[in-house]
Amino acid sequence: MKIAIICPEFQKSNIRKLPWKYIYEIAKYLGKDHIIKIITDSDKKDVDELNIVSVNRLFRPLKGETDELLHIIKQENPDKCIMLLGLSSFLRKEFKINKSVIGIFTSPLYSLRELIKNMGIKNSYKYRKYTVIHYVNALIPNYFIRKWEGNFEKIIFLSNDTCKKLVKKGLSPEKALFVPPGLDEEFLVMPQLEEINEIKSIINPKNVPIIMYFTSPLTLRGTDILVEAFAKVRKKMSCKLVFLSRLDYNELLMEEEILNRIAEKNDINDSIEIISKYLSPKQLKEYLSTASIICLPFKIVISDIPVSVLESMALGKPVISTNVACIPDIMKGNGIIVNANDSEDLANSILQLLDNEDLVKKMGIKSRNYMEKYPNWIQVGESLVKIIED
Repeated sequence: MKIAIICPEFQKSNIRKLPWKYIYEIAKYLGKDHIIKIITDSDKKDVDELNIVSVNRLFRPLKGETDELLHIIKQENPDKCIMLLGLSSFLRKEFKINKSVIGIFTSPLYSLRELIKNMGIKNSYKYRKYTVIHYVNALIPNYFIRKWEGNFEKIIFLSNDTCKKLVKKGLSPEKALFVPPGLDEEFLVMPQLEEINEIKSIINPKNVPIIMYFTSPLTLRGTDILVEAFAKVRKKMSCKLVFLSRLDYNELLMEEEILNRIAEKNDINDSIEIISKYLSPKQLKEYLSTASIICLPFKIVISDIPVSVLESMALGKPVISTNVACIPDIMKGNGIIVNANDSEDLANSILQLLDNEDLVKKMGIKSRNYMEKYPNWIQVGESLVKIIED
């Protein structure tokens, strides 16, 4: 079978992040028995193991597919198409792909109340590059979902939370399928103790409890709230906060500056370290293994789902995260859920864990046991094969 996957911005620099990681993994798996062609608007054909076709633009805003995309689909003549979707995709006036299409829905859904409560009007505007699409989605009438679902054979959801929400908005339940992203099995392989101790000697020479955050320093992910919470914790006990900051682009240096200013204001600079460098999966595991607690206090989840939560639990670490989008559902009680944008609630939960070593140990073991049964990418690929070949 010949399958065309329509995916914006598909390039090497993105394939460790969702939703591109999802597309990368399923394309590799499907490619074992099928002919796979990825159609993207990125001009970087740098994922060598996959067959990629680049176009200037995939879709015209609010209208539909570009002539260039339709020409490529006609030329390739796939048996089926797989298309990435967000709720705003349902606003397009036209749908001219005359093929069987399976959608992959990758955007969490929020109400206006949730967005304003978690981010505030000021930050929503400041970070409109990330937030405007979620406000648009919150305002889309359910009519458009019922109108557009007929264009898709099935719609796959990365999170059960989003799947249920879209069904509640009018999507036919028989069209909705939940297939979560897999876990890289390397995250179930624990680092060597000597490698962990070597990093500990560098970042934690005083051997105090380490609270750790990783991925983007963007404050929409709650990094500012984490520094504020840590300031409250630091007043009561010796500990250290470490950020493993992934700088996907230079603008994020300003986000690190925000964190440094909050730390300076609270006089805790000497207890915070921001490590801004590329870490391979192996190095990332080694750093995360030095943590006592991992805190991922999202204000919003920009794209379903935060794999960082799954990776932390796989390493047997107690995780504190927030009551945002799919997070409570994917943690399944294996960790602590706090209110988003609430430094007091976060600080109390950090203290609760740091004051109870037995709880930390039990929570870590429980998380690890849960992730040992979690689907890997091969199982995700097998699920996709069944859907496509059905």
